[in-house]
Amino acid sequence: MDRRTVFAAAVALAFLLGAAAGAWYALRGRPPIACEIDGRPIHGNMHTLLHVDGKQYHACCARCGLTLASQAHRQIEILEVTDYMSGRRLPAAQAFYVEGSRVEVCSGPRLNRKEGLAPYVRLFDRCAPSLLAFAREEQARAFLTEYGGSLKRLEELMREAATPRAPAEEHHHD
Repeated sequence: MDRRTVFAAAVALAFLLGAAAGAWYALRGRPPIACEIDGRPIHGNMHTLLHVDGKQYHACCARCGLTLASQAHRQIEILEVTDYMSGRRLPAAQAFYVEGSRVEVCSGPRLNRKEGLAPYVRLFDRCAPSLLAFAREEQARAFLTEYGGSLKRLEELMREAATPRAPAEEHHHD
């Protein structure tokens, strides 16, 4: 082999390795497009990173992780949430959360209003009530004023998820 052939082969190999490394770098930092807990789409301003039983999971919202903790009695840690206003990630413990607003990004509608279909009321949705994260308290309070809900911090939400709830009272129809 002459020098030109060896040089061309080396350049081609370097190009292929560079392209593969670039693709790996670009893809490794992206969250999946679907929640690893319930399979719903992950919206850009709702992504949540959870630590569950020693593994990391990408979730559609913080509520999804809290529901998992409450229902399955699993140890979870919410590591990172996405600021609803900017779409930037932030440590979950630093966020201000608006719970139960009229804005429901990843949960289903409370009432089916499609024409021609019988209406139904949603009894359970693992992502309800809505839970939106904000980086700044003043933004969370302004959002509350417009869309309702209540302001909470992560510690309070985690305590509520860990508190066992009594089963709903059964109604017998005779």
